[in-house]
Amino acid sequence: MPGRRKSGKNAPIFSHEFIITNHGDIVSCICMVFMIGLMFQVTTKIAAVFIAPQHNITREINGTDEVVTTYSNGPKDFCTIFFYSLAWIVVHAIIQEYILDKVIRKLHLSKTKNSKFNDSGELLPFYFASAAWGADIIIKEKFFPTITKLWEGYPHNEMSFMLKFYFILQIAHWVHCFPELYFMKAKKDEISAKIQLYIEYLLFIWAAYMLNFTHLALCCLTIHYMVESVYHAMRLLQISGKNEIAKNVFLVWSGLFVLARFAIIALTVMTFWYGLPRLENAALNVDTGNFNSPFIRATAMAAMVLMQSWLAWNFITYQIRLWREHSAATSPKKKEPRKKAKKDQPKKKVTDDDGEGESDEEVAEEKVVTRKETKKTQ
Repeated sequence: MPGRRKSGKNAPIFSHEFIITNHGDIVSCICMVFMIGLMFQVTTKIAAVFIAPQHNITREINGTDEVVTTYSNGPKDFCTIFFYSLAWIVVHAIIQEYILDKVIRKLHLSKTKNSKFNDSGELLPFYFASAAWGADIIIKEKFFPTITKLWEGYPHNEMSFMLKFYFILQIAHWVHCFPELYFMKAKKDEISAKIQLYIEYLLFIWAAYMLNFTHLALCCLTIHYMVESVYHAMRLLQISGKNEIAKNVFLVWSGLFVLARFAIIALTVMTFWYGLPRLENAALNVDTGNFNSPFIRATAMAAMVLMQSWLAWNFITYQIRLWREHSAATSPKKKEPRKKAKKDQPKKKVTDDDGEGESDEEVAEEKVVTRKETKKTQ
């Protein structure tokens, strides 16, 4: 598997440059070790812990031969998340080598635009695929238009295979972003903002996964990812020089962003303020995975509302900054006449009887000379 673009010189083995250049090959080899482990009976059980979703629950339906398998969360999920974090690194390397690097070479971008293009180029397919996959699960699980399924039957500690695998891949993606800061040679001034973004995603997704609020989290993530995919598509068009198309996409993104914030807040308030308190098991029971206590509901709702408010505030400040830049660029600049310095101003001329011009300094010198001559004659 490819890594970063290879230079002509071979870097020393196990050096930073060698690891960064060949990290895709190195990580893909590690993944192959787990895949090969499935082929041998001795190592199948160990390899399966890393590759297949764990904590499955199998039961028969009403005494029939039909068997249904569901999944819950547990400590073995760390192994699965670790493996798929490695897989995301390989996928990222493939996208970078075969798509992004080739496009960047054709566009001849600056270093700043190059970094932005790489970020949006990697996040766009992830956001778009996650939004499409999330929408498919929502339709199959019938969360829409039956909104009451977001809280009915809580605790949702049993998930289908697709729902379980969706959250495993989501957590693994944001975990893999941390080593990518090293592999992609992120700038020091960009690292803090990116780490903050990754922690925010991990914190909310992991909390929803462990507290069994997966139904609500799936709907909110799908709405959020849909809007983010439009934003990064607009960003790529703008960097590529397609400004007219980017302006139209920007208007679409602005409208969708506002609607998404209202939709997520509405779903959150309906679930934590209206739906969950009405259930009979509105109490804390860690053994059964029930976290439907007033404190947890209030904390989760406040965290979601504050996060959406913070995103809305950033959106407003971003729009104001663009408006100011646009107004400053379009406003006509008044040209003020230059004031000539005294040194640059032409000296006044005094014309004698012969018509030759003399300066004030020359006239003053002549007066001094005449005064001295008159004193001598006296």
